[in-house]
Amino acid sequence: MTEQAEANRPGVGALLRSLDEAPPTELVDVCSSWLVRHIGARACVLLLSDYAEASLEAVGRGRGAAELRSQDLVGSAAGEAYREQHIVAMAVDHPDDVPAAGAVTGGVGGPALVVYLPVSVRSERLGVLAITLPGEDLDPDVAQVLEDVARVLGHVLTGARRYTDRFEMLRRRRELGLAAEIQWELLPSLAFELPDFSIAGTVEPAYEIGGDNFDYAISAHRLTVGVSDAAGHGLRAALLASLSCTAMRNARRANCTIVEQARAANGHLVEQFPGSDFVTGLLLDLDVDTGVGTILNAGHPPPLLVRDGAVSELVLAAGYPLGLMTPVEYPLHPIRLQPDDRLLLFTDGITEAHRPGHREFGYRRLAAMLAEHRHLPPAELVRRITHAVTESCHGELNDDATAVCLDWHPSG
Repeated sequence: MTEQAEANRPGVGALLRSLDEAPPTELVDVCSSWLVRHIGARACVLLLSDYAEASLEAVGRGRGAAELRSQDLVGSAAGEAYREQHIVAMAVDHPDDVPAAGAVTGGVGGPALVVYLPVSVRSERLGVLAITLPGEDLDPDVAQVLEDVARVLGHVLTGARRYTDRFEMLRRRRELGLAAEIQWELLPSLAFELPDFSIAGTVEPAYEIGGDNFDYAISAHRLTVGVSDAAGHGLRAALLASLSCTAMRNARRANCTIVEQARAANGHLVEQFPGSDFVTGLLLDLDVDTGVGTILNAGHPPPLLVRDGAVSELVLAAGYPLGLMTPVEYPLHPIRLQPDDRLLLFTDGITEAHRPGHREFGYRRLAAMLAEHRHLPPAELVRRITHAVTESCHGELNDDATAVCLDWHPSG
């Protein structure tokens, strides 16, 4: 962008202030008005990803939003912008005929450009902003403004989760079970990245999960990652998972090691759920500068490592699951990642998924997917894995299926 163009580029500070002052029901309208005023946009529609990352659902109150239908993540321009995380632009003669374009404001017709922009925070994908512009070409300076607007909207939507249910409700294609509600409240941002690493996770079935969970936390030089699977299904499994995850977070925030975090969770589970209830889990503590760390295995399936295109299973002796007895020792296993290594943590709902009378999804098929899609970013990889597992069962999973992908790509 030239200095003159940069000087004339509309700032988004006023937009951010307006969004901060607007009621939750008017966030998209505020964006639309700003885009009409500053770049001559004809329409603006926000499409949010549903919980299962299967479709994009329209947000808005006006005629444009009311006329829109859900957009599939596969086979649509909006879906491509979401999956690939880049701008997709379509020149059209009649914008009203484009499913995600929205109704043209002011009755203005004629050729136009529908621009789909990913709405994300860091690498967590929230949805797509569909903007209709006059003309047939996207000016690079305008594209940068649109990207700024989408980025600002992503941060505003993330903050809005703390004071309104509006956007969470719009993401639901059907009622969320109580166990799933508990689990979704436990989950961290579904994706995050820094120059040295990228991480993303997902859980299926999105509307009925009960016992699976993943968590992570980043400090100045360290990354802690955990994945867990509570025994059983439904509300009791969700309560087990909730206690386990919260106990480990509480210990982690007191600067405890992953061994101490596991001991804390184990002790609380034994105290509150005496008997045969338990939670399996993996905890990873990694120095993101060096790739050196340790893993604790509490009765959980070992992770898979992708290195130089080859997929292998990390050999980790499994300790006792959390919640069966106390005291118990949790041995640590060393790990040393190499640049561009990929680590996949998962629950047995991935490998053991099957239809009655058919073979399990299995390690071999999971490893084949990791090898085939080794160049996909973590967020898209875990989405494809859980969708492949769901499809293999014709949509009827017999257990929760969770996958967490960590890429280590040191910048130094």
